[in-house]
Amino acid sequence: MALQPLLVGCETPPPEAALRKAVAALENSLENGDTGAVMDRLAEDFRYRNLNRKDAGRRLVGVFLRYPKRQVSFLNVDVALDSVTLRDAEVTFNALVWGGRATLPEDADSFRVRSRWREADGDWVLVDLEARGLKE
Repeated sequence: MALQPLLVGCETPPPEAALRKAVAALENSLENGDTGAVMDRLAEDFRYRNLNRKDAGRRLVGVFLRYPKRQVSFLNVDVALDSVTLRDAEVTFNALVWGGRATLPEDADSFRVRSRWREADGDWVLVDLEARGLKE
C-alpha cells in the first residue's frame, strides 16, 4: 500500500490521455516548424488527399519555408476511441493557422479536421486526415 503512490507514476497513461498528448505534440511541432517531429507522428501508410507520407513531408517543408513565423491552434478537440481495441481513434477539431515572414500574419485560415489515429509500438500516429475550410 505504501508503494502505490510511487507506482502510479510508472503507469502508462490511459489511451485517450496519451492520444490527447500526441495531438498536442503535433500542434506544437507544427507551430515550431519541427518537420522531424511532425514526420515522427505520421504513420508509414499516412494519407492526406492524394499525398502519401513522403509527399506530405515535402509539402510541409515548403509551408514552413514560406511561413517562417506561424501560429497553430487546435480547438474543440474531440476524441472517439475504438471501444473494442482502444488502439484506433478518430479525432476531430478546428484548426486555426496563420503565418507570414514577419510578426504580423500575411495569411490565415481555419479548418474543420477529421483525423484517424492508431496506436503503434506504444505511441499514437496519424493515419489520415481530412480538412475542410470553415468558410466552405
